[in-house]
Amino acid sequence: MKTTSALLYLDGVSVAFDGFKALNELSLVIEPGEMRAIIGPNGAGKTTMMDVITGKTRPDSGDVLFEQGQVDLTTLDEASIATLGIGRKFQKPTVFEHHTVYDNLVLALAGPRGPGSNLFWKESAGETKRIEELLGVTRLGDHRNRLAGGLSHGQKQWLEIGMLLA
Repeated sequence: MKTTSALLYLDGVSVAFDGFKALNELSLVIEPGEMRAIIGPNGAGKTTMMDVITGKTRPDSGDVLFEQGQVDLTTLDEASIATLGIGRKFQKPTVFEHHTVYDNLVLALAGPRGPGSNLFWKESAGETKRIEELLGVTRLGDHRNRLAGGLSHGQKQWLEIGMLLA
């Protein structure tokens, strides 16, 4: 396992589909606190790169490391990677339209999801605090009691980002 200061480290990542090289020796380093934008034309490999990072696609070669090299993402499935806090946001928002903004965030909170925990769940002070933080970050605090289906497209995008953060 390599050690690195990077939060996310990709080196020499290649993916081919039926002989077509979707990624060819891709390298990318994202340090803690750093933000990157990935842009390019259709077919440039942006989606394939995200598929590799989130575990949907296994690279043919290369390293995909997280948390200063402590976690090899190529050995994990999508659910395990999501548990680490790696998620993705698609162009079309996917929210629970018949639930309030607040309830969408509650449903997205990390935690046990078994039948027993769902039947006897009670919102903790920590969970309430986290939801309030997310309402602030997404600027949806004034809309907490609105049905998500009534939000504008942009507000739904922010709600989905809040759900990812939850």
